[in-house]
Amino acid sequence: MDGFEFLIFIFSGYYSLNSIFRWYRRLGSMWPSGQYKTLKLTFGFLPAVSYAMILYTLKVLASFDVVGAFIYILFYIFLGFAWIFAGLYLVFMSFDLSWIDDAVENKNKAAMFAVTGAFLGLTIIYSGANVGDGPGWWCVLFAGGLGLIAWILLGILMNKFTGIFERISVERDIYCGIRFGCYLLASGIILGRASAGDWTSFSVTIVEFLVGWPVLPLTVLAIFIERFYINSAKSRERINNNYLLSSIYWGIIYVIIAVLCVMMFPLVENPAYDNLPVGLSEVVL
Repeated sequence: MDGFEFLIFIFSGYYSLNSIFRWYRRLGSMWPSGQYKTLKLTFGFLPAVSYAMILYTLKVLASFDVVGAFIYILFYIFLGFAWIFAGLYLVFMSFDLSWIDDAVENKNKAAMFAVTGAFLGLTIIYSGANVGDGPGWWCVLFAGGLGLIAWILLGILMNKFTGIFERISVERDIYCGIRFGCYLLASGIILGRASAGDWTSFSVTIVEFLVGWPVLPLTVLAIFIERFYINSAKSRERINNNYLLSSIYWGIIYVIIAVLCVMMFPLVENPAYDNLPVGLSEVVL
């Protein structure tokens, strides 16, 4: 680990640990303590679930020089949580959706579902960017950054046609929050796959990222579904119709579509890395 990597290690470690502390402190400050159990349990488990996903990726699917190296696994775990909480800030800035104001302070369950999907989507994009061999941390940030930018832009596009942000934060439409949260998770799965793979170059990474094209028809489908619910609510002159089961069904369909899309495009190993671990061991010996 060189000097610059060490600085990133210190900064990401401080930022991620401080963000996790603030996360749980906010949850602990919710009063009365016996209420809002669903929100507390959901948000309470999110960092643990993300930690498990990132750790598995780093120990099994990451670059050959990361797998089995404790200091680098810790480095990328810190970097991952810094990525997630910085991503949540981007969600607030771009989607006007705050886990603090909307979910925790205002006890908005629609926001809770959306933030949960965002948290997991960010985790999967970062985890995907760690899959494969590469020369350094900047490869992870570049590949994952492509996924993050696409993920944010598609969410904004979806809002332009459906007004989904206001329906979640202002109207507190729980069913809308469920569908949008599942969409954020599903699109994160597809874009996580698009961010994965062995590193070749910046230009090749951009070309390989195009494997995430199924996220576009998924977004179009989600827009049509939201327009259907909007028109249905208007026709019945009610906003909060009981669409719980159908919203769960559509959320599951989004995720299934995403998983199938990932299975359609298995990773292709870069032959440049085939003998690299052997070569490195020979140098060491």
